[in-house]
Amino acid sequence: MTGLVKRVRDALDPRCLVNGGLNRGGCKVSMARAPKPRLAVDFDRPGTWLPLGATRCDFLVVAEGGDGVGWVAPLELKRGRLHAAEAVRQLQAGARVAERLIPSGEPLRFRPVVATGRVPKAERRRLRGNDGRIRLHGHVEAVRLMSCGDRLARALHP
Repeated sequence: MTGLVKRVRDALDPRCLVNGGLNRGGCKVSMARAPKPRLAVDFDRPGTWLPLGATRCDFLVVAEGGDGVGWVAPLELKRGRLHAAEAVRQLQAGARVAERLIPSGEPLRFRPVVATGRVPKAERRRLRGNDGRIRLHGHVEAVRLMSCGDRLARALHP
């Protein structure tokens, strides 16, 4: 492990790191074919510095791409009904954590992701609008939707 992933891992308490697939409330995301090396931070585990009750996304995935450009992906898993405004707040909270962990000049690809079952048309429209944009160190990205049970790698690549 070198570069971005190592720097982020060194800044975190290992108790908040998870291996393998990501799961929350019956919604799973596979890490198969996701860039390596990588790490996933579970914000519900002990070891994160977020106060209890603070807005947070479920996971933050940090990975190194083969071309030396890192990946940063705040991830929210929603098995039930998706509310776009809530998901955007949670993903932005994950991006704020990433800003504390990753220097602003670091070359990276930023992809906020929501894994969910079904998304009502009105909520999908809200996520595609300007209100569905997440910011990280000058990067502004729309929320990418994926289905529970799918691979994160599919959401990371265009």
